[in-house]
Amino acid sequence: MRPLGVTLVGFYQILRGILSLLFGLSIMLFTGLAAKLASLAAEGNAVENILRTFGHVAGLAIIVFGLVHMLAGYGVLQMQNWGRLLTLLFSAIGLVLVLPGAVHGNIFSLFFGVVNAASILYLAMPPIKRAFHAEGNPLRMAA
Repeated sequence: MRPLGVTLVGFYQILRGILSLLFGLSIMLFTGLAAKLASLAAEGNAVENILRTFGHVAGLAIIVFGLVHMLAGYGVLQMQNWGRLLTLLFSAIGLVLVLPGAVHGNIFSLFFGVVNAASILYLAMPPIKRAFHAEGNPLRMAA
């Protein structure tokens, strides 16, 4: 049986993935409009092409990270160790990325920093780590 904390961490990762997916899609959608407006202001096509390409690449990268977050959440919910490791990695990256906002007292950065730190600490606890290693092997579960 899966512990409640593991379920919460898994759903949090899936939620992060969905939000990243929506954010990446919105970047890709609105990049065309922003590029067109910049092109009109600069009276040239080069600015439009650069902005459109940059927006599509950035949006695609965010979408890929969102999909990996969702995959990590699925792995955690299935009690797979690779999902735990992927969640640890992305929570650590997320913790580093919110530090500048947390230093300035941004409430959202503080909240997500605390949630990322709690996820890291929880998944690194020895009993939880053992649960991930024991889930697939019946001999380990008996020991």
